[in-house]
Amino acid sequence: MKLKKVLTGSALSLALLVSVAPAFAASPTNHNTSHESVSPQAVLQDYYLGAKTRAELKNVVDVFGAKFYLKDAWQNSDGSWTGFYQGWV
Repeated sequence: MKLKKVLTGSALSLALLVSVAPAFAASPTNHNTSHESVSPQAVLQDYYLGAKTRAELKNVVDVFGAKFYLKDAWQNSDGSWTGFYQGWV
């Protein structure tokens, strides 16, 4: 009885495998061989700006057409200020 179940299960498994095999063997229909260039992604850039007072450090500055946003500001030992900006270029 056990041998009959094993043989039946094996036969069904083999039949299922054979019926699904063409789906795995299908070749892609798109044979595009052209190599298109991809534009580079934006990069997060750091920018430091010095100022005499804290009020001179604006929240947003434009540098070469890119917007940089103030992330941190600190006062230096000589009394001047440095602003740390980040922006996507």
